[in-house]
Amino acid sequence: MIKIIKSPWINTFIELLQNSKRIVYLACPYIKEKTAQLIIQNINNRVDCKYINSFKLSNFFRGASDLQALRILNENHIQQKNVHNLHAKFFIFDDNAIITSGNLTTGGLRNNFEYGVLLKNQIVETIIKDYLQIFNHQEYPLITNDIIQKADDIISSVPKEKQQRFITKDKELFEEIINDEIIDERYNGGIESVLMNITSWKKDVFKCLLEIEDDLFSLEQVYKFSSKLQILHPQNLNVEPKIRQQLQYLRDLGLIEFVKPGMYKKLWKQS
Repeated sequence: MIKIIKSPWINTFIELLQNSKRIVYLACPYIKEKTAQLIIQNINNRVDCKYINSFKLSNFFRGASDLQALRILNENHIQQKNVHNLHAKFFIFDDNAIITSGNLTTGGLRNNFEYGVLLKNQIVETIIKDYLQIFNHQEYPLITNDIIQKADDIISSVPKEKQQRFITKDKELFEEIINDEIIDERYNGGIESVLMNITSWKKDVFKCLLEIEDDLFSLEQVYKFSSKLQILHPQNLNVEPKIRQQLQYLRDLGLIEFVKPGMYKKLWKQS
């Protein structure tokens, strides 16, 4: 069975949440605090619930997504994974699946003109398999409370002159508009806000990345700083594994993206 889903589809979303007995699997780049609260208020706490997000500092800095939404889900034991290049929006509720253009935001559920389909029965089994294949892939990290807090610390450290400013009455409208427009995926809160919130190896490796001019860089380029890092950390005799570990942390934090084995992309503006 296929059914057309058009805006506003929030009532359909709530009904599917309430009626789900086994699984609720959610995937979309952006989520807002109000929607996270809505999910918790309407979901059966015995349901297996998972969420896939595109965790990039820029998404939270420009208001496209809310860190508090992710906190709420974690506090309610909903596992979350970070897939940087996620653009799809699809949601599974037992034997039902919705594929749509809408994110889990006020605009995505209510205000924007969104369009999609509700699918039932056998095809949903394939969608579930695809979802779990993504969610269980080791390449994609869990979104932990520590990572959420560190991202919050960085954004909170941005000088007032660099902070996004919204007219109060237009704030929600503006946030929903940018949800569906890729303005710039790079974090623009300033390098200092990052440096003041990371320490030791993380900070030293990040400083090495600052010396690489290109936005795309290779692991081999980072390894060239091994001797410099060895001097800074003489007690560590496994510099290259330590470098890889710090790159993984910076990826989890939404500052770099793994493009392919051995290749990375910076997710911040250099200047």
